[in-house]
Amino acid sequence: MSGDESKCELCGKVQWKYKCPRCGRKTCCLACVKQHKEETGCNGVRDKTAFVKMKDMNDMHLLSDYRMLEDIDRAVDNHNRDPLRRQGVNGVVNNLKKFAEKKGIKVRFLPYPMSKRKNNSTRLTGYRKGQFLWHLEIIFPQSEVKYTEKRVHEDTCLYDLLKTFIHPTESDPVKRQMLKAYSSTPIEDCQILMQEGGLPANIRRFHKLDQNKSLCENLKGKEFIEYPTLHIVLPDSVDKYPLTLAT
Repeated sequence: MSGDESKCELCGKVQWKYKCPRCGRKTCCLACVKQHKEETGCNGVRDKTAFVKMKDMNDMHLLSDYRMLEDIDRAVDNHNRDPLRRQGVNGVVNNLKKFAEKKGIKVRFLPYPMSKRKNNSTRLTGYRKGQFLWHLEIIFPQSEVKYTEKRVHEDTCLYDLLKTFIHPTESDPVKRQMLKAYSSTPIEDCQILMQEGGLPANIRRFHKLDQNKSLCENLKGKEFIEYPTLHIVLPDSVDKYPLTLAT
């Protein structure tokens, strides 16, 4: 390679035309740019947060900083345009809380940035009646399988819900295959449990839900965060789940 600083630092044959925004390597053509990236692992993208001395600042640095500020402004604007984020607790969540309280359901909602809040698809249908379409997490611990069901109507009977998973002939074949231990057990013998909310982290207790009642009836008077998580437990494993005493 030539010692001439005006030459390409890769081939050393001709005058350089390009300067890598990230590491400053000088190259003359696309082939040399590619070779530089392959040899050094450099991605060619300027580190926008890298410190640059005032005397080294040039128009490209200023333009890059300006574009970074534009990107930040655009991200903030998109955030504010998102109705769920914009309304937050003062909008969608307030409606959910209001109708939950009317039904005697003690649901607590987290701040929006938290993943459980973001993932919660629970909505209301028929705003006058305020009927819930619940986001449900359904765990089958003895098969180590977990499902997420979106917008389950509050009037859904839990027995009917369970049938879609483990009934020996009427359930979804794929789910039934995953839940063999359950589908070979009478549905009536399976326990539907929901962990009691509002307890210290080191204490676990579960509400036993009634298969013959609706989701709304079962949630009344019970506390949970964001959405119900149901544990479907086989008879020989129930003793591993301490139950809340009925009041």
